[in-house]
Order: sequence, then structure tokens, then C-alpha cells
Amino acid sequence: MFSPTIVLHHRPDTMTPAVPSPSHSAVRTPHRRVQRIGGAATLALCCLALTACGPDVQGSPKPPPAFGPAQSSWFGCPSLQGVYAWPPVEPVGVRGSLPFFTGSAEMQVWVRQQRGETTLRTRTINRARNVRTSLTRQWSLVTYSGAQARCSAGMLDLAPQTAPSGNEPGASGKLQGFRLALLKDGGLAVGKRTLSTGNKGSYFSWGGQSYGSYDAPDVETWTWFKLARTAAGDSEPPVIDAYVPGATSP
Repeated sequence: MFSPTIVLHHRPDTMTPAVPSPSHSAVRTPHRRVQRIGGAATLALCCLALTACGPDVQGSPKPPPAFGPAQSSWFGCPSLQGVYAWPPVEPVGVRGSLPFFTGSAEMQVWVRQQRGETTLRTRTINRARNVRTSLTRQWSLVTYSGAQARCSAGMLDLAPQTAPSGNEPGASGKLQGFRLALLKDGGLAVGKRTLSTGNKGSYFSWGGQSYGSYDAPDVETWTWFKLARTAAGDSEPPVIDAYVPGATSP
């Protein structure tokens, strides 16, 4: 027997309106904001931790403003080749010596750069007529390969070496490096970088006695001096010796 199919139609004005479900973006926005805030806080803490772990810097890694502006180059560092005069015309806390022999009051300083190498030479100047010295014709020599000299912010960093002597009390090691910058007036700014490592500190001191020790931060010390330029340095500079053959030496 045939059974009729009954279809029920709902009138639009009697239907219950559906409640719109919240969008995914509306739900996740606060969560993303929390993630951004948390990420920024973590980054800030990491930066503070890295700063705390870095060396204690004394002095500036840049030449003093009194030296005048430094020259710049589109690519790498400007050429430092030239002949310069020792002693410095503007010393700023100079202690010790250059990265090459400076055992006389007045010397020639010759910097050459060829085939990726930086060569530093010094030679004595003798202005006394009655003094004979062979050091006016003998150069000291220190050569840095391309791997030992790195261009940094328009300045040449020479690889640090173990300091010959004079470790500070409480320190187990000392490295000494140099930074060279060519100035617009032709002078050479030389920065000496000394890094003291293995430092120790004490929690309490009394009557010359220290109690309890801890690992103190490394100490990085910068001192600068400026050498005046005297020649281009493309060829060996002439000897400066006032000695007269036949004069007596003291």
C-alpha cells in the first residue's frame, strides 16, 4: 500500500538564529600576543646574560676623537703602508712597546702590505755625530699573514699573542693584540688591546687575607697612541744617522 511522504517546511520567521562560532583568529590572538611578549623577554634575558659573561672593557676600542677622523674605504681597510715616526706624537696612556722592537728614544717605523701580508719594521735613528751604531741600518721584523690580520670596521686587527711578561696578580694569562687605523691627516693610530684571562676575585678580604674565591670576568684594556707619517713607504726609507767617520764614540 502506498505511504505518502510528509515534508515539513520551517518558516523563516520562526527559525532559531544560529550563534556564530568564534573565529580562529579571535581565539588565537591573545595567545600569539603572549608568545611575542614571552619571546621578547627571553631575548632580553639572553642579551643580559651574554653581556654579563663578556669581558670587562676598560678604555675604548676606537681611536680617541682628539686624533682626528679616520680614513675609510669602500671595500676592506685603507692601505696602511707608510713610514712613521716614533715616539708617538699623541700618546694616550701608552704602556709597553709596539708589536715590534722599539728600544730607542727615536726610531723609524715602516709598515708594508704586500700579497696579503702586513710587515712591521723599526730601525734606530741616530742624531749624535760622535756616536757609532749599526742599529741605524738593521731592521727589526714582524710579519702577519692574511689569517693573522683581519679588517674590522675599517681598522686592521692584528692577532693577539701571548704577552711576553708582566701578568697581573690574580690572572693566569694575558694576550696582547693591536688595532691599526689610518687617519685622514696621514697619521697612524695604534691601539694596544690587552686581554687578561683567568682572573679571580675574593668574597671577603680582611687584614691582607682573602677568603673564598670566584672566577672573575676577563678584563680587556685599550690604550692608544698616534704616529706621524713621514714617507709613503713604497721603498726603503733612507738611513738617518749623523755619525761622522772618524769621530770618537763615548
